[in-house]
Amino acid sequence: MLLACDRLGYDNARLHGAGRLMIQWTRALVEHGADVTTVILREPGVLGEQVQREGLPFVFLSRHPYDPRTLGDFVRIIRERDIQVLHLQAFGASTFGRIAARWTGRPSIVHVHADYRGEPKGYPLHVRVLDALLSGSTDKVLAISQPVADFATGSQGFPRAKVEVLHSPVDLREFRPPTPDQAREARQGLGLDPEAPVAACVARFHEIKGVDLLVEAWAEVVERAPSATLLLLGDGPQRALLEARARALGLEDRIRFLGYREDVSVGLWASDILVVPSRMEGLSLAALEGMATGLPVVASRVGGLPEIVSHGENGYLANAQDPTHLAEGISEAFRTLRSDPNPMREAALTVAREHDIPTFISRLEGLYRALVDRPLRA
Repeated sequence: MLLACDRLGYDNARLHGAGRLMIQWTRALVEHGADVTTVILREPGVLGEQVQREGLPFVFLSRHPYDPRTLGDFVRIIRERDIQVLHLQAFGASTFGRIAARWTGRPSIVHVHADYRGEPKGYPLHVRVLDALLSGSTDKVLAISQPVADFATGSQGFPRAKVEVLHSPVDLREFRPPTPDQAREARQGLGLDPEAPVAACVARFHEIKGVDLLVEAWAEVVERAPSATLLLLGDGPQRALLEARARALGLEDRIRFLGYREDVSVGLWASDILVVPSRMEGLSLAALEGMATGLPVVASRVGGLPEIVSHGENGYLANAQDPTHLAEGISEAFRTLRSDPNPMREAALTVAREHDIPTFISRLEGLYRALVDRPLRA
């Protein structure tokens, strides 16, 4: 089979969620014994060099997502490697990939990761037109949550019968609960008070991720728990604005800007909870990764987050764009963990285990086989 995506990260050095999933899926499929080729439209860059050194079967086309030569690249790869099914995500890959699949008589799957109307680039007219034109050439559509599935049918024009919800997986080998020594060392390494309540937020600093709402909420959290510390793991266009607002609120000592980090687990291990304050969210890979380390999640009640965060069981849900309600959820999570941490942490781990990569790959393989067993299209 062929996996394809436009790029691995926001730039050549920082993975985004879909890019991380592409690497995880490729690695897992190879370990499962599948014959897979993963195509990235852009040049390899630092991220591509890393996966190539690992020996993963990635092909980098060094093309722009609008470059028409990409169609010829897909057709050539399909024929040379005897590709039987194409699994596509992002605009360029899903557009040229579906045309190539139609041309060569192969089935195609489009994987939808968000309601694109709320994404930074939006859902422009030319993308809407191409989605409508190619919807009939799409054999299966995977959506990471029910709201994303609703977008796929209501805005992208896919027939509801073709759309299936499949939550994104989490790598339980990479993300796991720390030992007591690991948790202690993580806090020491970050210079944190071992007794202070600590929350982490792993996100790109963009308006859609709502980190600005979390900074506002943190002022109220600190009123209730003066030693509470927030770890912000990420970077992005809002960073200077967020740092300025933290200073204006007098929170320089209570909010730590850790930047983009490869060792996200260390920040999670040092924390008691994970916060996902998004204005819009397809599902949230960060939430699943936090749960896999045993962290309850306090999240906005948006998108697919209520499908994995159960209020009062493995975390708390707050009203969207409401810093006061978000602060109340964070404070309640801290109080719950102080009184009896185990039930909520175990509930978080249970959700993560239900989303492990082997289970996900097994479902993918079943979908691939069902499509491959169909007669090739003329």
